[in-house]
Amino acid sequence: MKINWEALCEAVGDYSQSRIYIFNKKTGEIIIVSEYMSDSGKRDLKQQVAGIKPENCVVIPTMSSRDGFKLMEEFVPFVKDDKVKAILTEILPQTAPFKRFKEVVFKNPEIRKQWQNYREERLTEYAKKWLTKEGIKEE
Repeated sequence: MKINWEALCEAVGDYSQSRIYIFNKKTGEIIIVSEYMSDSGKRDLKQQVAGIKPENCVVIPTMSSRDGFKLMEEFVPFVKDDKVKAILTEILPQTAPFKRFKEVVFKNPEIRKQWQNYREERLTEYAKKWLTKEGIKEE
């Protein structure tokens, strides 16, 4: 099966806890279930899951916010701009570190790209470990 790595990484990296991601082990399809689904979304979901055997589905484990915070902490030493590195180091222990981190990182296109690449690599590693544990192989 073909793995949609972008969608899988988005799923594992979503620590909002407002969505559940279900992986179809036969097709590689990722089904999103949200507590905020509209009526039409619920109808679409029913159509999406119709005919899928429960044994072919597995919930994708998403990272915790603690894991997301750890990613930010691990990224900071790789920031080449010493001024930005100092700011990031200072804001991580403060209130609302996720928001502040994004504000700083997204102001600088080079650092934003570096962060996005770093995060994508780590999420891909996380997803690959999970797929291996589940015995799922990409063809």
